Amino acid sequence: MSLNSRSRAQLPRLARPACVLLLGLGGAVGCSAYPTLKDEPINCSADSDYEFDPNTVSPDVVCDGDSTPDAFPTGHYSQNVEPIEGNGRCENTQSLVIRVSHHNDWGINCSFNSFADHTTNPDGSWWYFPRDESAWEGLSFWARAPGNTSKGFTLALDDANTTVNTKGGKCKAYNAADGGLGGSTINAALDPATGQVISGSAIASRQPDECENNKGNSYTDVVTVTSEWVFYTIPWVQFAQQAFPNRVPNSVLTETGNVPGTALLTNKLFFLSIRPPKEAPFELWMDKVSFYRKKGHGPDAGSNAPVPGADAGSDAPAAGADAGSDAPAAGADAEPDAAEAGADAEPDAAED
Repeated sequence: MSLNSRSRAQLPRLARPACVLLLGLGGAVGCSAYPTLKDEPINCSADSDYEFDPNTVSPDVVCDGDSTPDAFPTGHYSQNVEPIEGNGRCENTQSLVIRVSHHNDWGINCSFNSFADHTTNPDGSWWYFPRDESAWEGLSFWARAPGNTSKGFTLALDDANTTVNTKGGKCKAYNAADGGLGGSTINAALDPATGQVISGSAIASRQPDECENNKGNSYTDVVTVTSEWVFYTIPWVQFAQQAFPNRVPNSVLTETGNVPGTALLTNKLFFLSIRPPKEAPFELWMDKVSFYRKKGHGPDAGSNAPVPGADAGSDAPAAGADAGSDAPAAGADAEPDAAEAGADAEPDAAED
């Protein structure tokens, strides 16, 4: 089975109502009434063909959201680990739950706060030590989005090239005077008489090594889940940057990873975050977030070689794909608007 195949998650079956045509004198048409939605049992063996990094990702998630009046949450807010109803998920009784809604301005960004180890600098800021996940083939997790909520979101990874140098990475925060675009690097038309920026002429741009101030360029993948628990694998190749001047490689940031189809440095990962879509209510249950590889591939295969039989790169989103909200990540950089709910770009759901 190809790791990069786009096998669909098992969806609840729709039972067809049995309609009976009553013929005869004064005949009438009638349909039997019974529930049409049947629960599908969880396939607990879906992850049995894989092995996982024992250094799993902590469910310590913090969200930063805009201040839309009816939005939840606003500001800096920690998400919860909650009991899974019924018998749990395959003997797991608890799960991370991310609930947000109605962020209509720049949106919201949710960061895995303990993804990478860190130390505290004398000024109180954090210095991060990247994770080396190069022995693995990608990111994996169990997930569901129950009820009438958005099923789509954006996953974002930041490596050394997309993490600011004050936190351990290589890119820089440029703070240049502009025509009202606070903290941005701009190209603008100047009034020759006054030397001032002409109102409306400022065009935000990016330096090759620029990040922070909503100018970063994380590696992202748009994910769509179902209402039921399903196991997902996201190969490295599916994480892509947008076609901005700070896309890697460029004239300043020349180091790239060795996974065909992406420049992501899988041996220098700093941040993992989730960007829900704007406005829509969103409830994501997420469990066993980790890094995976197919059993028997060994550490020398991992991400450093194409997966046998995989159609490398066929599932990778286009370089200009939608890539999350403008939310200032908790410890990570921000990006443009989150993917619309239900976007037609799914991760790899493991086959039965």
